[in-house]
Amino acid sequence: MVPGGAEIAEASSKLMKDYDAIVWAHHGTFCSGTDFDSAFGLMHTIEKSAEVYIKASSCGGIRQTITDDELRKAAKAFGVTLNEAFLS
Repeated sequence: MVPGGAEIAEASSKLMKDYDAIVWAHHGTFCSGTDFDSAFGLMHTIEKSAEVYIKASSCGGIRQTITDDELRKAAKAFGVTLNEAFLS
């Protein structure tokens, strides 16, 4: 999709109905929140996670992983609701 075009705007609008954040490869990130700080914080978390992933990948790959069940346990402990559709 063309950056800044109507097609990506319409697709983004549809996705933002279900998600607080969307990431378009080679285009950027859209985030929403109850206020600027929460939206910016979410965007910063996504950006930082991508940076850690890229650095780990450049050092020979990711050797430590977390299973879906371990992620579910962590989410429960922190009171976070996971989207099961994103888990394998």
